[in-house]
Amino acid sequence: MASSSVQVHHLIHGEEEKKKQGMKRSRSQLTPGTPAAPEDSPVKRRKIQTSTPVPLTHWTVVRNTFCSRLLRLVGEYLCRRCRLLTGLRPTVPPFWILNVDTTLTVLGYQQQPFICSGTVAFLYMVLRDTVSAEMASVEELRAVLLSCLYVSYAYIGHEISYPALPFIMKTDRRTFWKRTLNITQRMSRNMLEINISPHVFAKVISDLKKETAH
Repeated sequence: MASSSVQVHHLIHGEEEKKKQGMKRSRSQLTPGTPAAPEDSPVKRRKIQTSTPVPLTHWTVVRNTFCSRLLRLVGEYLCRRCRLLTGLRPTVPPFWILNVDTTLTVLGYQQQPFICSGTVAFLYMVLRDTVSAEMASVEELRAVLLSCLYVSYAYIGHEISYPALPFIMKTDRRTFWKRTLNITQRMSRNMLEINISPHVFAKVISDLKKETAH
């Protein structure tokens, strides 16, 4: 699955470097080397007429969206989705997610963190199609979330492979593999679409924001 992650791997995981480059370009535009043409000059009018819109990419979708905010929205979404779990707080699911990411980094299984705005959006897409409103316990929700997280790592992660142990609950090993296989078979088309289409990617983020807007 990792070989299918070209668009998201390069366009999303490189967001920090692109952010730096974008800041450099912004500063150079604010201090141009030549005086600007008068507002009503033919030169300015020609520039306006020949200007083209910036193409939509995965990076332009998330450039002003903070990862921490999307994680919080995922936590809120799961609390609303799983209304039977009265003890669940919005801060808990993000903790589960970040705990796995930190563990993999500390143990040396990845050179850089996986969690960023793009990967959180991808994870949300998998969660909303997998998490049932009838979850019976917080532990069940955690098991399902970790399965969705493992699929996300396997599909768009930096590394060729990841250890499954940090994603498996002690009593959930056999169910974990059945669940991850089911997610992969059921959602392969959706994962491909969000990977290659910035428009699909943008809609997923928009859906997450709408789900938690009220």
